[in-house]
Amino acid sequence: MNVPQLTFYDCSRVYYSSYYLDGFYALKKTKNLQITITPFLPARLKAALQNENWQHLLFAMVLFKFQSDNKEWFFCIDTHDANSVDAKNHTGGYHLPLLQQVDAYFKVNYNPEVIARTPALESFGNKILGIAQFFPLNPPLFGPLSLKLICPSTWFGYVPGLNYNQPYDGYLSEAKYRLRDLKNFLTLQQILAYRNIPKDIDIFYVTSYRHQPRHETVMQRRYQVMQKLAAIDTLKTVIGFTSYFPLPEKYAGVSHQRLNQLEYLETLARSRIVIYTQGIEGCISSKFSLAMALGAAVAGEPLANNPQMLTAYPHLNEQFGYTDPDELVNQAIRLANDPDKTQTLGTLNTAMFDNALAPSQTAEYVLQLLVKI
Repeated sequence: MNVPQLTFYDCSRVYYSSYYLDGFYALKKTKNLQITITPFLPARLKAALQNENWQHLLFAMVLFKFQSDNKEWFFCIDTHDANSVDAKNHTGGYHLPLLQQVDAYFKVNYNPEVIARTPALESFGNKILGIAQFFPLNPPLFGPLSLKLICPSTWFGYVPGLNYNQPYDGYLSEAKYRLRDLKNFLTLQQILAYRNIPKDIDIFYVTSYRHQPRHETVMQRRYQVMQKLAAIDTLKTVIGFTSYFPLPEKYAGVSHQRLNQLEYLETLARSRIVIYTQGIEGCISSKFSLAMALGAAVAGEPLANNPQMLTAYPHLNEQFGYTDPDELVNQAIRLANDPDKTQTLGTLNTAMFDNALAPSQTAEYVLQLLVKI
């Protein structure tokens, strides 16, 4: 029997790939999995990756080849927020040329209803599979990932975007993102150590403010939640908008200093209840997975994607499903005043993360599905 081998094609930012790389690296010991990292494009997928209309999406596309028992599978993990696609304008959450070529297309914000009503997706629906949401980690393979600090993507024949709505801006910008990602993130073990930090905050809701006009409705709804939380004088709350730029005057009263990853993690870990609101695209955000990893109880808006998770873990339905700001805040207050319920939900969230959503469990899930294709 051949030793199973995994090749990671380093086309994405470490921010998006590190969680899954950490999981596969954990299997290096338990499954004798050999891992190779390369910046060179695979011949089979080269045309798809070099398609100029879609290269702007590559920063969040995590691309692999798995080989076992003389068989091979090309697969990608699409970590984009959006669950739809606009084939004409080459936008949305799917990289259609890759979808057409890979053997399996794992989608973080997986929504079967959107797939079923979108012809460009429905015809490939049998290879689109849901996968756990990520949060950035310090990658275990620092050395090979550092190669991109001196070797720009253009040397290997492609020009990826650098972030959402941020086109490629040359080698120095690409290297800056790579260096920042390699330096700033914590390991999974460091993050999970925060599970045991004492809880001295009742309700936590700090979120980014988006200044684009199309986001105003969402920002207003988040503001309503903050206003209602600010009016509570019997509980300790930490709330507010963070922003690189000054907030509009009407939101100035709920401004909160920006939190780096460590500061956010520590504050979240100190909180008994976490308010969760959907990402801008109605997506499941990385804050969901981080709250589960830390075992926080949640009062949140619906999880609009990955419906199989709600089916498998009914305790999530009690925490996610509140669209009205009044209902959302009232649920947070109920949980804050019911420590037994809060502890039970937190314990269930931790167990779900450890048994199904953690990097190693996610990696195991991927390999199990691949060999069935």
